[in-house]
Amino acid sequence: MAAAVRTALAQRWQVADAPDGSCWRDVKLGDIAVLVPARTSLPHLEDALDAAGIRYRAEASSLVYRAREVRDLLTAARAADDPSDPLTLVAALRTPLFGCGDDDLWTWQQAGGRWNIFAPRPDTVPAGHPVRDAFSNLGRLHNDRTWLAPSEVLERLAVDRRMLEVAVGGPRARDVWRRLRFVIDQARAWSEAEHGGLRAYLTWAERQGQETTRVAEAVLPETDTDTLRILTIHAAKGLEFPVVILSGMSSRPGGFQGGFEVIWPPEGGCAFKLRKDIQTGDFDTAKPIDEQMDYHERIRLLYVACTRARDHLVVSLHRKERQVAPDADSSWTNAELLAGACEGAPSAMPLDAAPGGSGTSPRSGPATEPPLYQDWYRDITRIRERVTRPVAMSASQLEGSQLSAAPRLAATDRLGVPADAGLAKDARDLELPPWNKGRYGTAIGRAVHGVLQSVDLATGRGLDDAVAAQVLTEGVAEHGEIVTQLVRAVLGSAAVQRAASRPHWRETYVGLSSASECWKASSTSSTATMGS
Repeated sequence: MAAAVRTALAQRWQVADAPDGSCWRDVKLGDIAVLVPARTSLPHLEDALDAAGIRYRAEASSLVYRAREVRDLLTAARAADDPSDPLTLVAALRTPLFGCGDDDLWTWQQAGGRWNIFAPRPDTVPAGHPVRDAFSNLGRLHNDRTWLAPSEVLERLAVDRRMLEVAVGGPRARDVWRRLRFVIDQARAWSEAEHGGLRAYLTWAERQGQETTRVAEAVLPETDTDTLRILTIHAAKGLEFPVVILSGMSSRPGGFQGGFEVIWPPEGGCAFKLRKDIQTGDFDTAKPIDEQMDYHERIRLLYVACTRARDHLVVSLHRKERQVAPDADSSWTNAELLAGACEGAPSAMPLDAAPGGSGTSPRSGPATEPPLYQDWYRDITRIRERVTRPVAMSASQLEGSQLSAAPRLAATDRLGVPADAGLAKDARDLELPPWNKGRYGTAIGRAVHGVLQSVDLATGRGLDDAVAAQVLTEGVAEHGEIVTQLVRAVLGSAAVQRAASRPHWRETYVGLSSASECWKASSTSSTATMGS
């Protein structure tokens, strides 16, 4: 990944500087985005970028919780919260927050010191010893944590241990500051929503960095610096970048991890799997649907990742060569899937062929002349316009597609049909006539609802008069025929016909105080009702 970035900068790859492609310029570091499917690879990617001297920032909150400085901060908070965990305590001492080296830990152990912040201090350890000072700091924080919100605990650690000042000596001070601010702000928001203590927050924060967790991935980017961007594929949805580099394509998808698996299907019986090649015949079909769809979900995410690139897409196809093809589609790595799709591709670039990323671009097949940019841009514009026209439209989408306020009658919706005031579903004004108060919906929908309140449900008697009155009241007199058709459709439905043949209420108010009472009310009701 680092070699790909250095190659793009050294060879001055060209990116579009205008929407129509009339102007091109050299690529900048800020034009490049690295998309990662898994958060576990972030530390290795950071090490490679640091070694290459490439500035970067991670823009997804799930990646923020995997960052080294955030993990150090949370580790120190765990050590202050739980004095009975010596492993976490030693890990916190070795972080830059306390700066205890292995020699300091050794001298403390040799002097008879225990790994507990409240244990007696050895007399042979001097007053300025790093471990002794760290124990004193963590002990005070442990005593105060009951009266502090989790965000205040994190903020005190960041301030007392000079995390912001220490970051100045590193290559990405602003990135470290942004991550710390984000984590502390999220802790404050968590406290306002959950009103929990430090241990509950640390449990929640630990889940944010787990691979199986889906979190809200939105971090305000620093737009005034020219830095590489690292995002997860989920966080990149809906975005576009001049240059996209896909990372982590060689990792194998999650699957059978060993051990004994047993599934009890809802229809009865059981299915089990001893190992990869010993399982019952119905084990795969008995798996939950989300596990069965893992392969198709990977294909969808791979498509999302590859289509984030506007001008250049760089994909590493490095993978382990297999003698035999996998026995299931879900066992293929992303690199293998892409390699199969790219057979016969016109070119490949060994980015690590020379120091500095100045590799050559040998041709692995016959070179093909690319089409003229104007022709390509015209075709892609036509395709984009065509695919933006939906092939189906639900009632709620039709309502939501209308424009609001004054320009509604003169505008057109995304289907090309003139917008209609009768289909607009805006918030109602409180200053309404008595017959309109408490009614919310489109004008046509309110007219249909009003007609159904007065007509005979069994025979439809009084339909024409009711329609005429309601369309006039709602200001949609030109849609009387549509309202009539909708009402007749309702009256002809089986549910309404059954309701008309027995005691019923056209509308009824319902008030419940709990979900259990709601279930009880719905399960014991023996009469048909009309309304809403």
